[in-house]
Amino acid sequence: MILTDYYKSKRLGQSEYRYDITESTHSYESLENLLINKRKFNVGGLSFNYVPHPGSWAGVKERVPDMAITKSNTNVSSIFIPDLKTHLIGYGDISGTQDAIILQFSDDYSTIELFIARGYKNDILALYTAFKEGDLTDEANGLRAKATNAIKE
Repeated sequence: MILTDYYKSKRLGQSEYRYDITESTHSYESLENLLINKRKFNVGGLSFNYVPHPGSWAGVKERVPDMAITKSNTNVSSIFIPDLKTHLIGYGDISGTQDAIILQFSDDYSTIELFIARGYKNDILALYTAFKEGDLTDEANGLRAKATNAIKE
């Protein structure tokens, strides 16, 4: 299996940028430690901000990210969205790891699904292409089926 972990997030509140994890495989501890809510809504649950890439971040100028996943002041992943027609699939990597991330967006961007491929950071473009072409659909559906509720009461 290439895809190892799954997190489904939804925009639950009034914030334009905040997404709360509503379902997950609960299997990627380092990401969960980054995304845990310590105050306000859904304490003990997981959330992140999906924001425009700040122009002040350093990086390779030829490859400027479109968006970013952040939590507080931490950049979790810079996100690239190469398909100019649909904008419904993106990719990035988890900061400080060798792990890749594929994002699947709903048409209205109210839901973002995160698929983790541990150890695939250096193969991210091939991973993105395989996902977009449907080669990983069975794996993605398998992870979706394993996901359970992630909202804390």
